[in-house]
Amino acid sequence: MLFAEKGHQPVDRSLEDVHDDDHPLFGTPEPAHYVPGSVPRAQLHRRPRRKKRRKVAPILAILVIVALIAVSWVLIKGVSSRFAVADYSGSGPGLTSIQIHPGDGADDVGNTLFKAGVVKSVRAFLNAAKASGQSSSIQPGVYQVHTRSSGKIAMAAILDPANKLQTKVTIPEGFTAKQVIAALSKQTKLSVAELTAAANKIGNLGLPDGMSAKVAEGFLFPATYDFEPGMSPDAVIQTLTANFTSEYQSIGFANGAKALHITPYQALIVASLVESEAKFPQDRPKIARVIYNRLSQNIPIGIDAANRYGVALTGKDPNTTTFEENSPYNVRKHTGLPPTPISNPGEASLKSAIAPAQGDWIYYVVSDAAGHHLFTDNEAQWQAAVEQCRANGWGC
Repeated sequence: MLFAEKGHQPVDRSLEDVHDDDHPLFGTPEPAHYVPGSVPRAQLHRRPRRKKRRKVAPILAILVIVALIAVSWVLIKGVSSRFAVADYSGSGPGLTSIQIHPGDGADDVGNTLFKAGVVKSVRAFLNAAKASGQSSSIQPGVYQVHTRSSGKIAMAAILDPANKLQTKVTIPEGFTAKQVIAALSKQTKLSVAELTAAANKIGNLGLPDGMSAKVAEGFLFPATYDFEPGMSPDAVIQTLTANFTSEYQSIGFANGAKALHITPYQALIVASLVESEAKFPQDRPKIARVIYNRLSQNIPIGIDAANRYGVALTGKDPNTTTFEENSPYNVRKHTGLPPTPISNPGEASLKSAIAPAQGDWIYYVVSDAAGHHLFTDNEAQWQAAVEQCRANGWGC
């Protein structure tokens, strides 16, 4: 035990127990403001160290925040790349054909393109279709498109009519069924036998209600058609007959026939006769009126085109017609209409058959080189016009 100087308490510690900064000889002098007994000397001398810790703490916090941000960025980047839409850039050199069916929506088209190797994902196409705002403009058909295309390029490709694969066939007004089938065969590369067999399936042609027929003649509507690759013979023929049905309904053909007190099929036969005789629109309703006037007076209609058609049905050259044939198509000898249409009439002839002109004519004959007709109810006038027609070689 150390003893204090006289007048002081003893110090109950050894020299080893005294810290350097507590010892009067080794410690630092107290600051001027220090009041003995107010704050322990040891605590007083540690304050500078606490200030250093206060400076370090914010730095550590900043480092932790930066680390968290870095980790979050890595995680977000990984997740976003995982869910990014797979898409090609540009388009590849390969070509393929895809078919869009009637009623296909954007999802269906996207799946078709994906399966064909055109787009990298269905979503890539759907995003492009939505961005274009033209999803409703996608048309059925067969298209030739590049493989490995971006969704945007694939969408543009199927909106471009130039990429649609199709065969264009024009059927002129007045063609017979045989001529129609020959034209279809030439352009579509389907055989005549296949197309003829399809045309003979009357129950499959989708003809209008009440239109009873045994042959397709008259129902193969003349127009220009676009046929897709791979269409079956049945589908090709049905395209023409569907067009007829649409026209039949739009012009009110059935009601028009009813107003004339004939059946729609009889009106169709008249339309085919008009189609085979007339060259100019103004002559069509007049020829229809001559036919109806002769029928009402029980006079043979005498249209030579019907005679020639009957001869052609037997496989003979229609130019060899003698007009003495014992055939229901020989309307010089037999009264009434031929048993079937003799051609496939267009819209103008169909309308003329149900809306004939008003007049008492029972004769007509070609009156000039262009093919216009003279109409009359006077036999002598008609006979003189016939002689003039023959003399000028106008095709009487």
